[in-house]
Amino acid sequence: MMDKKKLRGADLITSILFFVLGVYILYESFHMPLKDSYAGVQSVWYVSPALMPLIIGFAIILLSIAIFLHGLKNGGVEALKEAWADRKGKKFLSDANIRYAAVLIPLFALVYMNLTRIDFYLALVLYLCFTITVFYIDEPNFIRSTFYFHMAELLILFVLSVFKLDKVLNQLFVYTVDCIVLFMIIALMIWMKVKLKDCTVKDAKKKYNQAMLMTFLAPLMLVPVFRFMLRVPLPKEGGIVNLMSLVYYTLR
Repeated sequence: MMDKKKLRGADLITSILFFVLGVYILYESFHMPLKDSYAGVQSVWYVSPALMPLIIGFAIILLSIAIFLHGLKNGGVEALKEAWADRKGKKFLSDANIRYAAVLIPLFALVYMNLTRIDFYLALVLYLCFTITVFYIDEPNFIRSTFYFHMAELLILFVLSVFKLDKVLNQLFVYTVDCIVLFMIIALMIWMKVKLKDCTVKDAKKKYNQAMLMTFLAPLMLVPVFRFMLRVPLPKEGGIVNLMSLVYYTLR
């Protein structure tokens, strides 16, 4: 596990990056209409497409401020000074840099690539499956190996996005990309389960099971609340969200 003092220094940098991200999300959200008129009917604010990004943006900003103050209070500045003094001779792919990349790359992939192209539920599960598990277990070798595996998955999605192959595949079958992502989630779960055998962290298997529970349970509660209670259109409603809609309107 990373030294707590070093973690406080990492908290300062991470909190600043997340603060900038939160401000950008709010900036883009305020360009969306909070109220609009459709066929002569005035919509209300709680069905605005801006509602979800506004909530996410404000939450990220508040959390980043809390993390920054916590790091500042617990020696984060001194840790950064020591890290800067010791920067020479360190590998580019050090454990610390892998941790930074493991935080930032999946988040940026979620926000700028996956949310608008993949079923909302599956996009959240793919992100949480990696993020919750690696940082809850928090073992350097486990983080590194799982990070490389997950980056390979994100690279595949990036290629599909850049070359517009996702649209081509979805023309063959409307949920093709969703099926690919579902396969990626299963493959990631299997990969992490196998890597637990080499993990030195106490109760690693128990932590893995708890992480999987939160990975699937959180989106399972979040999606119906926004989609069916608040009536907020989701960025991408694919196979899983449409299945939820089918069940909801069948039982209603």
